[in-house]
Amino acid sequence: MIRPPRRSVTRFFIPLIDVLILLFCIFLLMPFVSGPVPADDEKAEAKPPAPELPADVQELRKQLAAAARERDEAVRRLDRYQKERGERLVVRVLEIDPDTGKLYYYAPGRQEVTSQAQAEQLVAFQKRVAGEKDVYFLILYPRKASRHPVQADLDRYRAWFKDVPHGFDIPKAGG
Repeated sequence: MIRPPRRSVTRFFIPLIDVLILLFCIFLLMPFVSGPVPADDEKAEAKPPAPELPADVQELRKQLAAAARERDEAVRRLDRYQKERGERLVVRVLEIDPDTGKLYYYAPGRQEVTSQAQAEQLVAFQKRVAGEKDVYFLILYPRKASRHPVQADLDRYRAWFKDVPHGFDIPKAGG
């Protein structure tokens, strides 16, 4: 008589099938996890060889000192450039009258700029005085609360100084 085995065969095969399914899923996911494989000629171009790192501490100290010298030289060049740029610029201040909205400057007394022609004369004179330097016109808003300048005034001033560098200094509210 044939007897069934004491242990069921399924007790052995079910865990085996689970492991095989898991391995098959990993096999299916492998192309998504890895990137595209570059061709041989692309490998050579894509990654240049890393520079050799010196093993000697003295060599590392020399490289550090050279990098510090280069940094210091760059800082000196930047400071020299900023100083030269600051020396090349001449700022001329114009003010807006809080009561009338007219533009004026001091040279030696209060001089008003009331037209395009006067503004052009002022620009030409300041450029002659400045020589090779760049002239920048800074227009100051009134420092006290005022209804001037109105938008029409600002548009007129912008038109007068459209061909030269200029800007407006607007005081902060409450300050």
